[in-house]
Amino acid sequence: MSGALKCSLRFKSAQARKPNIQMVVDQGPFWSVFEHSNIPMALVDRARAYIAVNDAAVALFQYQREDVIGERAGRTTLDPDLARSSAEWDELLRSGEMYGERVVSDASGNSVRVSYAAHATRVEGEWAALLVALSAHIEPEGAELIHTSPATRNARLAGLTRREQEVVRQVALGRSTPQIAADLNLSPATVRSHVRNAMVKTGAHTRAQLVAVMLGEGLAANQTSG
Repeated sequence: MSGALKCSLRFKSAQARKPNIQMVVDQGPFWSVFEHSNIPMALVDRARAYIAVNDAAVALFQYQREDVIGERAGRTTLDPDLARSSAEWDELLRSGEMYGERVVSDASGNSVRVSYAAHATRVEGEWAALLVALSAHIEPEGAELIHTSPATRNARLAGLTRREQEVVRQVALGRSTPQIAADLNLSPATVRSHVRNAMVKTGAHTRAQLVAVMLGEGLAANQTSG
């Protein structure tokens, strides 16, 4: 049974148990990266409910997938700042991007400090937020729990030029087109061209899916941890 089919069956099971959850099925490159990446990722709907978590996220936080799907994102945050959380969510809905840091509790009761990025995307025509953990360590000064290796990078990334990788890495880290242009001494039009080319080469249909590819294969994550 293919990974994408397994994922679709998970959604059907979750939808039957919790009917307000949207079923999301996609056979394209997005799911390939999402399922097989060693970077923890999750998809959240507009109601802030989890609609998918990948195996890396399950391994990191140790919760059973069926106990996560349909639950509200942020429920394990320690000492949550509700006003701040609402403001950040509004920013994600407005701009399509959000970056932050939280201390959450894993299933064993450990306090884990997580740095994350969130990007709005559309999966099967429905709005969703792609949450990607960039860094995680057990408080107060535990070792980094997210590890990537250049040897595991998908062949799609090998097709990108060095400049395209540089540009998309900056996109994944939340830089705007003018900022990237200034940092890399390029024109904004050239930056946009590199992003378009990278999307074609990786099979990504949106910038958020392109970010997922970059983060999922460790390209941007290695930059943030280095």
